[in-house]
Formats: sequence, structure tokens, C-alpha cells
Amino acid sequence: MLSAHQVRNKQRAAVRRREDDIEDDEITSGELNLIPYLDIVTNLMLFLLASVTAIIILGQLNTTLPDRGPPPTNASTPDQNPDEQPLKIMVSVTKDKIVVWSVSKIEGTLQDPKAVIQRTGQVGAVCDGPYMCETNQCNMQTNHCESSAEPLAPVFDYRQLNATLYEIAKRHYTGKHRAAATYEAMLQADGTIPYGTIVSIMAAMRCKMPDLSKEAGDCYLPGTPDDETKKNQNGMDAAKFSYDTTKAAYDPDKMSLFGDIIFSTGFE
Repeated sequence: MLSAHQVRNKQRAAVRRREDDIEDDEITSGELNLIPYLDIVTNLMLFLLASVTAIIILGQLNTTLPDRGPPPTNASTPDQNPDEQPLKIMVSVTKDKIVVWSVSKIEGTLQDPKAVIQRTGQVGAVCDGPYMCETNQCNMQTNHCESSAEPLAPVFDYRQLNATLYEIAKRHYTGKHRAAATYEAMLQADGTIPYGTIVSIMAAMRCKMPDLSKEAGDCYLPGTPDDETKKNQNGMDAAKFSYDTTKAAYDPDKMSLFGDIIFSTGFE
């Protein structure tokens, strides 16, 4: 009678012989065992489906992300109304500051910018939300930034950025039928700037910000008019917070400033 140890040895030998036989069959027949690969593909498909679902739930931003920005040019279209030509606004972000200028040179240049917004949000700075604090901690009782255990993230004077873009939009387009192309602005950010800071900058570019500690008002976005919007004489659609740019007179207090944001890593 065989001992337990001998039985286990015989079982292992049998398994090894079986594995060798299977390997020999695969080599001689030219066929591979595809089951492990199918498992990998199945897992990848589930992951991709989950990712797509998450994107659908969160929604999509009206942005474009090229590898490089277009080369600077001062050329304009002669047969186009000057009011309909984009200003080519640039919002360049470094670790320490934001520079607002325009490729068209109408609103400053990189050497002589329209505005330079400094970094802020240190402990003790005035705030009305965590987005205004490097520590991501705002005491809503005192409206000042507090220390926290979270790593510091760069914060800028978003209200100064917003006021600069508001002044530009108001001066150029108030009371006019603002062309869709003029809503474009390019966001050029340093690769080390975290996502949360980029989101705050985008929010300051899109619509007029409310005064400190005040609630935000309505912000209408330019859109393709549907049948219902076309029936309105003023081109406004209060249900969708959108408007027909060909019919509605531009009002920077309740319409988008530079909502069509294009990302760029730099110029070639």
C-alpha cells in the first residue's frame, strides 16, 4: 500500500506529464491556448465600458485638446466684419502667475500683456470657497483660508482674471450680435498645474463671476437654435440657458464671456 507522500508524488508526476503533453500538442499542431488572452480582452472591455459610462454620467466639456497651438499670426480676413473676427485671447498659466494677452495684439502681447494675475490663496487669504485656497480649506464663518493636511495646489486671483475677460467682452461686443468665433480663447497651462486649478481657471473664463459671498446668476451659452428658440424674438431659451447669437444682443452680465476653450501646450 502506497503512503500519502508517495501518492502526492505520483499525482505531481502525472500532472507534469499531462502539461508536457498539452504543450507538445500545441507546438506540433501550431495552435495556442487562447483562453488567457480572452480573459484579458474581457477584462479590458469591462473596464472600457465602465469608463464610457462614467463619461456619459459626468457630461462633456465644450473643449478641444490639440497637441500644439496654431502658429502666431496677425493676418485677418479682409472681407469679414472686424467685430466678427476673434481676438485670439490667450490665458497662459505658469506655477506663479497667469498672463492674459492676445495673438492678434488687440488685447496686449506676451511681452506687454493685458493683465498679469499673481498666485494667491495662502493661509489667511479671503475666500468664499475651498477653490480659493491653496490648502483647499476655507472657513465659511470667517471667510478666510485655513491650514489643512492636503498638499498645496496653486491658486490664482480668479476674480481678477474674470474681471479682465469681462471687461474685454463688454467693450467689444455689448449690444451687438456677437459672432460664434469670438467666444474662442486658448488656455495654455504648465504641465505641472493640477486639474482642480485648471477647472477653476476655466470657470473664470466662461461666465461672469458673482461678487464675493454672493450667489452666481444665470449664464447663457451660445448654441444652435431649435424651433422653440427661433420663435422667440430675442433668441433666448430660458429652459436650456442658451441663445441664438444671430438674434440675441450680447450682454456680458448674463452671457458667456469666452466659453469655447481650446487647450494648448505651446507654440511651435
